[in-house]
Amino acid sequence: MRYRKIVLSVLVAGLVVTFAASAALAQAGGGRGQGRGNFDPARWQERRNQEMKTALGMTDEEWTAVQPLIEKVQTLNREAMQMRFGRGGRGAGRRGGPGGNEPAGDTAQELSPLAQAFQELQTVLENDEATTEDIQAKLTAYRQAREKAKQELDQAKQELREVVTSRQEAVLVVRGVLD
Repeated sequence: MRYRKIVLSVLVAGLVVTFAASAALAQAGGGRGQGRGNFDPARWQERRNQEMKTALGMTDEEWTAVQPLIEKVQTLNREAMQMRFGRGGRGAGRRGGPGGNEPAGDTAQELSPLAQAFQELQTVLENDEATTEDIQAKLTAYRQAREKAKQELDQAKQELREVVTSRQEAVLVVRGVLD
């Protein structure tokens, strides 16, 4: 009987310590899946930039000159990917979640020309009374905007390649910035 009480007391004490530690970790943002409400995009981006700068072996001055070129390529790459998967580019908070086509009020950002053409194509497709000519015109406009965006991306990549060494270019390829 006494042995049972001791074992039970130890188990209860262990549970109390476990719950207290779990609560402390949750408040501190530690623990698996905890603290996500404290996500700071600026800190995350700063850390990614520092990792990229280190991987490229750049000084602060070199990084200051190259960073805008890298960010431009990343932005254009991201938009191209969103178009490939039907998400409509910048201004992602739209009706139906990502991929919807209605701006979500103040949270939607300004649309790029490619995203605008994509949105207009989606809108004409949703209109049951749209004529073949309307659809064809929006499809042509979308294809032209997509081609222009591809040219912009290719130009941005070339500008970046011109200012980095072969080793740095290889690092950018491995990290998915260049191809």
